[in-house]
Amino acid sequence: MASDLMQLGISGLRTSQKQLDVTSHNISNVHTPGYSRQVVDQKAADAQWSGGNYYGSGAYIDSVNRAYDQFAARELTLSTTQLEESNVRQQHMMMLDDFTSKSAVNTVNSMNDFYNSVRSLSDHPNDLGSRQTVLESANQAANSFNNSYETLTNIRRDVNEQLDVTLERVNALGQELAAINTSLQELPDSDKNHDLLDKQRGLINELAKYTKVTVLADKGSLADKVIIGSGDTLVSGVESSQLKMVSGDPDLEDKQIAIVNGNQAKAIKSDHIGGGLGAMLSIRDDVIDKSLDEMGRMAIGFSKQINDLQQSGTDLTGAMGSALFTDVNSPTLLKERVLKPLGSQTDIDVKIDDVNALKAGDYKLTTSFDGTDYSFRLFDPAGNEMKQADGSAYIAATDTLPLEVNVDGLTLTMNTVMGTPPATGQSETVIIQPMRRGAANIGVEMNDPRGLAGHRQTNIVEANPNNTGTAQLSQTSQQTPDALAGTYQIDIINSADLVAGNTGNSGTATFEAISGAAAENAVGNYTITVNAANKLSMADDSGNAVKLIDDTGAEVTELDYPLTTTGNTLTMVASDGSQVSVATLSNGAAANDEFTLAITTSDKLTVRNTQTNTLMDLKDDAGNTVQALAYPLTNANKEITFAGQTNPTLSLSDDANVGDNFSVTLGRSSAVGGNTNFLAMQQIQHEKTMNEGKSSVIDLFEGLATDIGMQKSNADKTAEVNQLDFDAASERVSNISGVNLDEEAANLMKFQQSYMASSRIMSVAKETFDTLMRTV
Repeated sequence: MASDLMQLGISGLRTSQKQLDVTSHNISNVHTPGYSRQVVDQKAADAQWSGGNYYGSGAYIDSVNRAYDQFAARELTLSTTQLEESNVRQQHMMMLDDFTSKSAVNTVNSMNDFYNSVRSLSDHPNDLGSRQTVLESANQAANSFNNSYETLTNIRRDVNEQLDVTLERVNALGQELAAINTSLQELPDSDKNHDLLDKQRGLINELAKYTKVTVLADKGSLADKVIIGSGDTLVSGVESSQLKMVSGDPDLEDKQIAIVNGNQAKAIKSDHIGGGLGAMLSIRDDVIDKSLDEMGRMAIGFSKQINDLQQSGTDLTGAMGSALFTDVNSPTLLKERVLKPLGSQTDIDVKIDDVNALKAGDYKLTTSFDGTDYSFRLFDPAGNEMKQADGSAYIAATDTLPLEVNVDGLTLTMNTVMGTPPATGQSETVIIQPMRRGAANIGVEMNDPRGLAGHRQTNIVEANPNNTGTAQLSQTSQQTPDALAGTYQIDIINSADLVAGNTGNSGTATFEAISGAAAENAVGNYTITVNAANKLSMADDSGNAVKLIDDTGAEVTELDYPLTTTGNTLTMVASDGSQVSVATLSNGAAANDEFTLAITTSDKLTVRNTQTNTLMDLKDDAGNTVQALAYPLTNANKEITFAGQTNPTLSLSDDANVGDNFSVTLGRSSAVGGNTNFLAMQQIQHEKTMNEGKSSVIDLFEGLATDIGMQKSNADKTAEVNQLDFDAASERVSNISGVNLDEEAANLMKFQQSYMASSRIMSVAKETFDTLMRTV
């Protein structure tokens, strides 16, 4: 009996000791992050049969378990990812919001200062001091753009460095998880190594800060496979992969995350990677790059419009104006906008044509060669393949280069693609970034204040709204000579063409048609004859006599020869009864001499000076001076050149109808004290010349600042919501797995008393045994 009693005391002592050990372990780790409270599963030992009854044999520890719920733990892991992603995004959006409120707004202020200085100069256009102020303001504006670009690129560089540091920690976590998996595989009953499993879960939760994590459990391990992002395996059993940043192709600055397996590095999708990594990639690619593009679009729109006005006016010396800012279409910048693979022989120029149509973002051009033709696929900044209205490729296949393509205010000139010629089946993708470095490239090219072009020649070309044709009249140059200053009307007329002939006559008389005669109603072929009686008659091609007008104005069928009319003029009666002077005939005709006159009509173009109401002398294609040009114009560019001028002034397309007319006003090219160009420069401040007529240059900044402000506000709200979700998930895990000191203290006292009671049982057993032995 004493022996049984001793065994009962020992079992109670042992179980109480284990309970005390676990309770003390819980208390010791009350502040250990990720620790899961451990609970002892104590059970009664099997009863023993004795004397017709079952008697208990004490207790034993069946197992020690973690207070752990995988669903609560998974929810905490997910909320950790979401919270860290929103926090990282919030931090960077605060930085970018600070950029728009300081650095970028300084750029806008410097642009406004430039416009204000031009406004002051327009009041005193000849003042060199005011002109110098404009140059200084231009320099300040350019420097502000440069500084904004530098600030954004520094932020972008910092993000890339943070990505590198974060990947180092992710790789370390992967190795630690693989090491834990190794230990779990080597240890017996590894699924009962609760502290190691807690450490594993802690590493997983830390990894969840950086990326979305999916855990596939295996027997004996809670993290046999750790998958990050949208399906890339970081840890598989005891093996861990490595992540690293790799340069983009063809954009080397577009660094991507790649997973390394052996000697191969495969770029992983960044769209769904989540966590801090996902936030940084999103900020870099979607916010910082867009900001760079918008600042570039502002710089290009600002500088190109000012340059265009500068080059359309005359400076203080009377010379044509030159560019104030860096030419956005310099040979270097044309090629800089194209990013191509290393070693590529592709040569593409990207020219800025229309700032109003420019869009922010990257274009992607994929070219393939089948041995004969080049095929192209062009993708817009949103990533959508561009198509023609009929659904065909935006750029048609061709077997010939160079090729020019117009898209969104740009002209792409493909001089060479992949070689000359490329290999059959070869393909290549290039990235086109029209705006990305615009804010970095702007600079001031002018240092002489006299070079500012204040006067702009005012030329107006207008078609009569009542014209029935569709022809377009335009200037061939913004600059025309002062000698042509004035107002003109261009008329499309149908007039007579007269051709005189006198071949084979024996006399010496000269027969000449009168140029410009209004003989439209006398069309036909005529023969003029001088007979032996010195009488002159005229007949049509049917032999019918044509009435003539003598020196008294009477209608006759014969005139005395030599002619006695003024200037020896031959005047006939047209089919409508009108009198038309058509030719002149000098003395010297012999008897029976015959002369021919052919009258036809054709469309012509005339230019009339409306101030003097006289026809202007023009140059025909042979360089002869004429007052009417054949219409449609017969030279290659449909140009009109005034007599005495080397270069053409106007150009008129085909499809005008007889009776159509156009008015033209040509101003003086130089004027001391002129300020029309300065006034035009001021208008750029508020004119909607960007975004397809929806925005001014400064409006682009307002749009950028509003967009960043809204994203920051959304990031703040998202961070608040995710913090609440994380706190709720943490509380659920804490309620299940956390250590409660009050509860553990009560357990400590309870198991201490149990331990003492078990000790007393053993003492009683000993005393009983001693009494029994003394009795014997």
